[in-house]
Amino acid sequence: MTLLPTKTLKTAAHRLDSLQNRAWLPPALLLLALSTVFLFGGERGHFYQETSHNLISSERLAIANNLSREHHFMMFIGQTLDADGEPTYKPYNRFPIGGYALIKLAILPFGDNLTAKIYAARMLMLTFFAAAAVLAYLSLRRLSFNGWIALTATLLAFSSPYFLYYNDAIIPDISMDLFAVLLVFHSMAIFEQEKRFLQLLVKTCVALLLGWHVYALLMPFIIFGLTREFLKTRSDAPVSAHTAHQLKHVALSLARSRYLALGIVALLFGVSSLAFYFTNEYTALNREIPLTETPSFQSMINRIGVGSYFKASQIRAEYLSWTAFAERQFYRIGMMTLPYAFSPSFVEQRFDALPRIFVILGIAVSAVSLIGLRSVGRHKILLASLALSGFCWALPMRHNVAYPWHSHEVIFYIGVTLTFFSLALLYLRSLSSERLVAALSVAALLVFAFSALRMSQLNGSNQTPEFHEAAISDIELIRNMTDAGNVIRTSDMPEIFQQLTIFDYYLSGRIMMHGYEAIRRARPPDFIIRSEYIDGLAALTPQNRVLFLYEWGAYRKHMDEMIEQAGTPIIRSDFDVYLSGNTLMYVKDACSNHTADTNVPFFLAVYPRDESSLPADRIEHGFDNLDFHFQYRGIRFRERCVVMTRLPDYDIARIYTGQYIQQADGSTQHTWEGVVRLAEAAR
Repeated sequence: MTLLPTKTLKTAAHRLDSLQNRAWLPPALLLLALSTVFLFGGERGHFYQETSHNLISSERLAIANNLSREHHFMMFIGQTLDADGEPTYKPYNRFPIGGYALIKLAILPFGDNLTAKIYAARMLMLTFFAAAAVLAYLSLRRLSFNGWIALTATLLAFSSPYFLYYNDAIIPDISMDLFAVLLVFHSMAIFEQEKRFLQLLVKTCVALLLGWHVYALLMPFIIFGLTREFLKTRSDAPVSAHTAHQLKHVALSLARSRYLALGIVALLFGVSSLAFYFTNEYTALNREIPLTETPSFQSMINRIGVGSYFKASQIRAEYLSWTAFAERQFYRIGMMTLPYAFSPSFVEQRFDALPRIFVILGIAVSAVSLIGLRSVGRHKILLASLALSGFCWALPMRHNVAYPWHSHEVIFYIGVTLTFFSLALLYLRSLSSERLVAALSVAALLVFAFSALRMSQLNGSNQTPEFHEAAISDIELIRNMTDAGNVIRTSDMPEIFQQLTIFDYYLSGRIMMHGYEAIRRARPPDFIIRSEYIDGLAALTPQNRVLFLYEWGAYRKHMDEMIEQAGTPIIRSDFDVYLSGNTLMYVKDACSNHTADTNVPFFLAVYPRDESSLPADRIEHGFDNLDFHFQYRGIRFRERCVVMTRLPDYDIARIYTGQYIQQADGSTQHTWEGVVRLAEAAR
């Protein structure tokens, strides 16, 4: 995108000069710009884009959809079965309930229309995103006393690729949490200027119903405020008084401080909310485990690095090193500073080295944002709190924000970019004139609109609607053929469905059994979903294209018959391997719940007689990599573990298969040398 010519900028500045006293114009332009995020965008009524935030969105929408008085307003993803065949919950009480309650209200009018519910929830997220931008503008307008500076800084900051990528994600801890942070910041600005403390308290409690990131903004604000009051009180203390009297005077003054009261109220409100969530979950789990062992409590301590979840993975340990962590955070800040209109790409590097230019840019922007506060007058504490809020969240939550797959956490560096752009524009106005800043507002509007358009094109290019629309259509048919309360097992799903959260939304009301949890359940399912049509077994949905529903009893009987007909296994091992037609079957009798049986990945390498038969991305390797995990393809019944996997249709020379070695730390060894279950079979 080329820069506007100097003559054009001067002409625009001259025309805008006559409009600068019209207070309505900057907010009108802001609303015009924000309207583009509603106008641009791909298909928003489905989850068929292959993006992580769509998979997470389907999970969070399932939580909101399940929110009801019947379940005591507990937040849960879905239901499974306990050892006695009774329903139990998969709770998700990690975040405040307010955002999920609002989503529930937004989708309630649409009944069983799942597509309309997705669209309504996405529009709600976009509304909160736009409202967050409006709050940023109003706050900067109060602090700078200049609508054009506030408008330009807001539009540039919200042009970030992260913001535009996640703005319609149905994830309350993104758009809603961002709104909550900026709501409290706006209330802080009003408090500093007009001393409206009750308003600040009320809005803080409301914001804490939407997200926990509010604490990252309150922390520096309260510390800076108390420090300022301490220094002022100490200087005002009578010089002639004894030291003890001086300390008493200071202590009493701080005890009456509104900053301290704000911190106490926010802390008590948050603790009370968590106590409610955890108690609800503990009750729903029938008090069978200690409160500290509930899933949400364990998730909470893992997020702050106290739990054991991250200790077994070397990959996670690499991300958690302070050098790698700091490099990634500055990279993200650098990416956020550059509007998506000018950004070369938007893919967080997972294992490759991060582009150094963005790391350097992030360091520079952070330094300017903090050092430049020395030139700010009475609102230094406010802007410092805003700029530091992202770091106040990232540092204690390092075990949660360090990874590329948690890139949405970067949006809470919004304080750095808002402060940076505001300071830069204030400095520019002092060097030039306000007319130039007003002209830059128009340029910022165009940048924002172009960034939103470019992001919509990126999302559109990620869509593969033919396959995924077929899958969603199949799920709708499966939904119509099953009733609420039916138990459905999922198995052998396509890659996008390996994170099976999409079923929890589209088949909400059914009891879904997938993953390792399903293997351990005593109650057999009523139905099973497979991603392939099984010859010789009548599907309940023969008209489906990619997902097929089978009656469980018939499916289990069919597997027994296939194993019996296959005869002698081609590989005798812990898992005997049979070949029946074009299907490999891995069978283990007396299969336990032990990790070595069911939780260690299987490798399956298929070598064709003609390498040109391979997919284009596998030709250089000479074999097809069809590795799989038992929890996605395996079935356990009558103490027997069975996996069925279809082989490619091309002429096969040999098959190389087995399980990886499990190490003492819980990881698996990715090598074929010395593997305990190792075999090669000619076909």
